[in-house]
Amino acid sequence: MSLLGVVPEGWAESRLGDVADIRSGPSGAAVRPHDRSPDGVGMIAPKDVRDGRVQTDAVSRVRADVAATLASYTVVVDDILVTRTGTVGRLAWIPATCDGWLFSTGMMRVRPYQVVSRYLAYYLALPEAQEWVRRRARGTAVPSISAAVLAGLPVMLPPHHYQQEVAGALALLDEQAEVHDALSRLAGRTRDRLAGMLMRGESPGRLAPPG
Repeated sequence: MSLLGVVPEGWAESRLGDVADIRSGPSGAAVRPHDRSPDGVGMIAPKDVRDGRVQTDAVSRVRADVAATLASYTVVVDDILVTRTGTVGRLAWIPATCDGWLFSTGMMRVRPYQVVSRYLAYYLALPEAQEWVRRRARGTAVPSISAAVLAGLPVMLPPHHYQQEVAGALALLDEQAEVHDALSRLAGRTRDRLAGMLMRGESPGRLAPPG
């Protein structure tokens, strides 16, 4: 049975491992503290994945020579990263700004080849897909899921043109949400600066400090 119920006529259902290549990140010992460099190659860890995106502000960076030894653990545009330890199932679709970056041991790279990448990213973010992953995570203190298990996740496959339409519509909403988030952060910073000025009696504009 499909994760989403009956499969509509003209659609198909497959397993994730049949429509994408899945690869786990390198071992934890692959990158040591002295391998890091502030101007090196980005290495995406679970902490950097939030709200379907890579939060690039605090991404760790690895020296170029070390990154070269980990070339098989890089991402390209349209890859999808999924967290495999801790809060399993969180994911991020890879944009051009992260092309060529590495992914850490706590991640899995999903590289679609028979499905529209962004459609698949939105599908994997559905509550039903997330619940499927959580139910199959093993471990008590630190839950984890393997690439072999994730490969069995059922994937609903509408016609290719419909996948593109779905991805385009949801991506547009994502872009609008990003703009609103940026405006909200700007308003928050402006409020904090204004509060400091007002509390010191440095009133801007028409607000005058009490005399």
